[in-house]
Amino acid sequence: MTTHYLEEAESLCRNIAIIDEGRIIENDSMANVIGKLQREVFVLSLQEPIGEAPALNGYTVRLRNEREIEVEVAKGQGLNEVFAQLSAQSLYVSSMRTKTNRLEELFMRLVENKQTGPSS
Repeated sequence: MTTHYLEEAESLCRNIAIIDEGRIIENDSMANVIGKLQREVFVLSLQEPIGEAPALNGYTVRLRNEREIEVEVAKGQGLNEVFAQLSAQSLYVSSMRTKTNRLEELFMRLVENKQTGPSS
């Protein structure tokens, strides 16, 4: 299958090759490719409105609007701690979703790293 719809590729394919400017920049199983993500951003919908982003120790949090926050979770961190810290602040989550498609996020990082070069 050849597609520009990365969400579709992630849900349908077991193996993937990512091509940028005619060059294969990634060729592996979907699980291994997705496993290379170093972070993932989750959008959490809150039951009650808030005025500012809550402080969560070890996580980057941004306020999207009075009922939604974005939480950046690094590889190796878990979501249980996010929920525990929110609960300790009397904030309760009614729903959760990823901010972007994981494969699309990885593709953007691969292309961005190619353009900026390795970081020090």
